[in-house]
Amino acid sequence: MAQQRLGRVQWGDLVFGPGSQYSVSAIEGLDDLPDVRGEDMERPGQHGDYTGPDYTGPRVIQLKLGLRADSPDELRALSLALRNATQPQRQPQALQFLDQDILVYGKIRKRSIPYDAEYLWSIGEAALEFYCADPYLYGLTEQSASTTAYSPAAGRTYPLAYGLTPTTLNSNPDFETALTPWNGQDGATLTRDNTQAQTGSWSMKIAPPGGTSGPRAESEQVPVTPGLSYRALGYLRCVTARQVALNVNWFNASHGYMSTSVNQAAVAANTWTLFSASFIAPAGAAYGQLAPTIPSTPPATDVMYVDEARFQQDVASGFRAYGSSGTSGRLAAVNDGAAPAYPVLRVDGPIAAPSIEQPNTGALLALSATLQAGEYVLIDTRSRAVLYMGTTPRRDWVVGGSTWPLLEPGDNTLTFRGSALPGAAGQMSLLTATWRDTSL
Repeated sequence: MAQQRLGRVQWGDLVFGPGSQYSVSAIEGLDDLPDVRGEDMERPGQHGDYTGPDYTGPRVIQLKLGLRADSPDELRALSLALRNATQPQRQPQALQFLDQDILVYGKIRKRSIPYDAEYLWSIGEAALEFYCADPYLYGLTEQSASTTAYSPAAGRTYPLAYGLTPTTLNSNPDFETALTPWNGQDGATLTRDNTQAQTGSWSMKIAPPGGTSGPRAESEQVPVTPGLSYRALGYLRCVTARQVALNVNWFNASHGYMSTSVNQAAVAANTWTLFSASFIAPAGAAYGQLAPTIPSTPPATDVMYVDEARFQQDVASGFRAYGSSGTSGRLAAVNDGAAPAYPVLRVDGPIAAPSIEQPNTGALLALSATLQAGEYVLIDTRSRAVLYMGTTPRRDWVVGGSTWPLLEPGDNTLTFRGSALPGAAGQMSLLTATWRDTSL
């Protein structure tokens, strides 16, 4: 539920507000409309203007803080911590309003921590000013949805048992706010990392103990049905070229370990790789568990990163091909903000000539590209960057006349189409859209 009180504010590792020694006594610029840049022109020989679209300038947010300590030395420590956390920056970083579900990207531009001898013992104050070149207010949660491609020549698919959807069964697949309920096993140390994220701002870092026991992270155990197909889906990245795995552990009704289904493959150094494999829940299985693993061969000494790790009931489980109707190739995206959101789109092969259409706006983005299995292209609709394997610019792949999808406030639909590659029968290409609720 929305609340008027500001609550907690996080900048880097510092948290201001309730429960901290930094109280927030005033804020300006958060709910204000930034300066509007109107594109108006005078009407020659007439009264008034020709009016054009309005755009906003940058957002400026000012925070006034109160420092509360138990001694002069502790007050000095609070001042130094604040000073160290508000140094000039090269790039914006997240300023999070944790209890109002708001995130902005800003740079610190002004800082005042005055010295007042009258209140030296335990009370101080400070003022901070943040410059947000991007004026949008984003939701804290990065949302994501995926769909496989629909190829008209191949027909669509219908479930034998209606109602199966690719719902993610495990919690916290993206690590944007915490690691819970993930646990490290065989000596693995799990931490959140904001330098190697595939989507959003954070990923999970798995640091091995230096042995050869196959350290891993494990999700919670989720209920499964024997005989049904389940998909382990996620992005893995390792600091060196080596074998890594995204496995599934199976457990009986008493939570006793039964077996492990293995999806192991070689990855290039410092390259995000999508792992996606289906497994049939074995007889007697009552629970399944996702387990990103650093195999013991070669020796498990390399740090690995994990993002968007999802355990799903397979969309292909119990499906049969039928004619030319159905709903395959569509995903729903809801923007609960009040301004259009710019999604980041990822297309994973195998697929030729992928296209993404937005029926509710008429936007159509087509690429003259062919992606093999294991290859992908990342599309940032805000910057209009098209990056093969997330790094190599391929803006020339955009077909002339294409228009870029924007997620309008409310419900949106994206349709994903393309052509199958010879020899890739049964291999599914994937469109993944990520976005945040967006307002001004």
